[in-house]
Amino acid sequence: MVSLNTLCIIITLTLAASCSLVSALSTRREVLGSAVRSVTAAGSGVLVSSVSLPSSLPIANADDDTSSAFSSYQINPDASSKLDPKLTSIDPNKLTQILSKTSGNQGGAVWLGEHHNSVKDHKLQAQFIQNIYQHRKQQQKFGSSSKSNNKMAVGLEMIQVQFQPVLDRYIAKQISDEELKEQVQWEKRWFWSYDGYLPIFQKCRELNIPLIALNVDSEDLGLVEANGLPGLSRDKLQKYVPDPNGFAQFARNRYYKTYVDYVISPSYELHKEMGILRTTITGQLLEEDMSFARFFSGRILWDESMASNAYRWVVDNPGGLICCLVGADHVKFTGGITGRFQRMAKEQQLDCTSVILNPTLIDTRPSGSVSMLSNVAASASGPNDLTLQLRYLKEGVAVGSEESRLPESTGGVLALADYLVLSDV
Repeated sequence: MVSLNTLCIIITLTLAASCSLVSALSTRREVLGSAVRSVTAAGSGVLVSSVSLPSSLPIANADDDTSSAFSSYQINPDASSKLDPKLTSIDPNKLTQILSKTSGNQGGAVWLGEHHNSVKDHKLQAQFIQNIYQHRKQQQKFGSSSKSNNKMAVGLEMIQVQFQPVLDRYIAKQISDEELKEQVQWEKRWFWSYDGYLPIFQKCRELNIPLIALNVDSEDLGLVEANGLPGLSRDKLQKYVPDPNGFAQFARNRYYKTYVDYVISPSYELHKEMGILRTTITGQLLEEDMSFARFFSGRILWDESMASNAYRWVVDNPGGLICCLVGADHVKFTGGITGRFQRMAKEQQLDCTSVILNPTLIDTRPSGSVSMLSNVAASASGPNDLTLQLRYLKEGVAVGSEESRLPESTGGVLALADYLVLSDV
């Protein structure tokens, strides 16, 4: 069993590797700029492979009640010397079928990466939930496998685990929509518009689909942001990290260092530039900016908790499917929730499918490297030059070395997601 002290040492080593990566280059801005300009600049060990989506998007069949006005694409990553990922257009109904099924009826998770303030994203989520539910119900009715079932749940990043009993009462129709909002302390703990999510909650109650709280209680996250992981008692840490050995091992792998440098480190820098690291999530004032180590610890606790709670539901409901509504930032490039769920689910061979809804330049580039004006301009014509994968180096290849630029030094690639979905209207 890995001790709390060992976990902290591993996290420190991971941070040190990430910091040495940056110091080996000039400035972070220059690193990020070179990364997004060229797929052959390997100075940071991170190569990005980009693609432009077609400007003319196919429209779903309006006569099909199970269709939606969206287009869908499968990402086909490429770890060969070409580093040339492709997007394959996929029929929306076919995507629904893919998301509805689980390999060998063992169950699994679908991660619908959202933008919290996007009405379009929430409409897509509501439609996916309804269509997947209907498809699984039909699968159970006509399926030949005795294990076939339509067990389904919806996991929620926006609800903290302490409020699971409230969600249960809501699905049981014991409390109203407004009482749900009040009892989960929505205005205090989530901030984004409740009305945007309400149709999803109502659809789940109508279909009797359980809602599952995924997120860390803010009181506990605040302790970590102020004191690091040692700020949590052993019991509380176990609540969010039931697999400490796997949690520690996840931070050691080569690709995770690349993920941290591309996703988490720039996010920290952006938060710092915005001047919002002097308080924890609970409002506790800090004497100085939150350190990267504590910011990082809070982030990985958040991801691990959401993956663990989804995994726990699938294990408790064999053959079941949980559709999780979480921020796209937690889904992209494997190192967030999805890689952690895959780690937990490997032995049971559970499915894990990632979808990013209405992706934009900002979603696929390091935080702070794309201006809002550039993002809006790109979105207006359909997202252009999305980064579809990240390249990471083989073990033993030094970051920034001449060897790191060679194709044979590629250790693998991290795909942005399995699928992309774009609203047509």
